[in-house]
Amino acid sequence: MTFYKVIFLGLSVIGPEEETRLLGGLQKKFNLTPGRAESLLQRVPVVVKKGISKEEAEKYQRAFEEMGGRVKIEEEIPLNREMTREYEPKPRPEPKPEPEGGAYGEAMVRCPQCGFEQPETDECVKCGIIISKYVQYQEMARSVEGQVREISKEEYPPWESGEGFIRAFFQTVKESLFSPTKFFKKISFGEGYWSPLIYGLITGIIGNGCAIFWFWLFMARIIPLDRLPFQYSLSILQMIIPLPFQQAFAIFIGSAILHLCLMIVRGNHNGYKTTFRAVSYSYSAYLFGIIPFIGLVIGGIYTFILTIIGVREGHGISTGRAVLAVLLPVIVIFILIFVAILFIMMFFGSKGFLGGVRA
Repeated sequence: MTFYKVIFLGLSVIGPEEETRLLGGLQKKFNLTPGRAESLLQRVPVVVKKGISKEEAEKYQRAFEEMGGRVKIEEEIPLNREMTREYEPKPRPEPKPEPEGGAYGEAMVRCPQCGFEQPETDECVKCGIIISKYVQYQEMARSVEGQVREISKEEYPPWESGEGFIRAFFQTVKESLFSPTKFFKKISFGEGYWSPLIYGLITGIIGNGCAIFWFWLFMARIIPLDRLPFQYSLSILQMIIPLPFQQAFAIFIGSAILHLCLMIVRGNHNGYKTTFRAVSYSYSAYLFGIIPFIGLVIGGIYTFILTIIGVREGHGISTGRAVLAVLLPVIVIFILIFVAILFIMMFFGSKGFLGGVRA
């Protein structure tokens, strides 16, 4: 049977965000302390697993790639004492003449990588490795090997688990609305933008579309249909048709603004993709728009709450920092409005408009 070894090579893409994501993944998947995770990253390349099948090696490779790491799988060449005697000629040619092993009581050492036996020294004369460093790397690797596990379907959001469309949709709605903390822990495991965007569009269109319909129906009750102008009768279509584009624009721009706020409060730990996914899945709350009149208000407030939970769990930050990041755009808008009102009052006051009628 052929065996393989997995060699950790470091970051797949160089950058501070990618490094933070990789270190967090190493700590989470391998149960490492931050110091040991940084030490492992700084000492690449390092063998993290050997003597395993190709399928097991590929599991390690997927696990490292999901958190932004790069690994290489190599086939192991089984070199041991028996194989050395069988396949290598005797006496074995040496780089330089040496006394017979043990003739003068000289201590011998065996290379841990190639199995070559030589007088005790820190460098293998056959393969060239530094034995002490190699042993140190192997001890570090042993502390993490065997702890990598393949991410199961249960750890992905139901919408991305490969189940049927209807089942996955309603399961995602149920978990995101009624078990948001548990649900939003999963968003960092998923991949890509397309799936969460489609989900956000579906829930946003359903919720906002129902709210528009209820408003139109309410206005039609107040004003008889025969007295409505023709354009107003078609206004519901004029509002619903551009709704998908408005929702997509809101998701992308909202995610970008929120991610900028996360960077300001130093809460960006897992990149823009995690922020985008949190915003998209928080649109589940817009389904409250199905409830007449008050549904959209409830949905808007709960969307706010779900977004806070989403960025908190997705980026692994505190609740206070998540609340600050989500509220920061609102705070800035209120400050700008206050400054604008103050400026207008000062401007008109200087012109005498606010001082009453002059004698």
